[in-house]
Amino acid sequence: MGSRDFVPTSIWTISHAGTGNAVFLKPEQSAVVLPVYVSENDIQTILVELTRILAPRPMIHEQLLSVASALGARFLRSEIYACLQGSYLCTMVLEKDGTEICLDSRPSDILCLAARTQSAVLVAEEVLMHNGIPADRVAGTPESNGDIREPASVVSFLKRELQTAVDHEEFERAAHLRDRLAELSRHH
Repeated sequence: MGSRDFVPTSIWTISHAGTGNAVFLKPEQSAVVLPVYVSENDIQTILVELTRILAPRPMIHEQLLSVASALGARFLRSEIYACLQGSYLCTMVLEKDGTEICLDSRPSDILCLAARTQSAVLVAEEVLMHNGIPADRVAGTPESNGDIREPASVVSFLKRELQTAVDHEEFERAAHLRDRLAELSRHH
């Protein structure tokens, strides 16, 4: 699975679409996005990583990175290399002693890893060509004409997480969430 037929993408936005929650991957300078449907729990995990808030316990993708590191390997990249019966086939690629190790992965796991490591998700050109949609169909974005509902609000997510942290007396986490909310309000 070489990367010559792959396009680097990044997480562009998250929306609630008619068939569920979608994370949209977008190549730079492209008018096409790739919807990746994931569960509500996966959306929350991806938002935790995108907003850089501290989770109360390590998440599975963090443990995977820790185990890889402890074994002398490092995370290289995530790939969506095919679509079979409506499901994306994905792999995460690790490197150890100059050898690439490819691990089959769920789409939600590679999205969490990409958010955690701030890395691109490589998407096979053929997958993007057959499954991509025009960016202007995603509501709440500058290109939108409103086909898909408003993206998940990072601020409302952070506020809910802040309240949960306070309720559970996780004050260090609550302080971090408060600071992240203040940072976001300064930028908007």
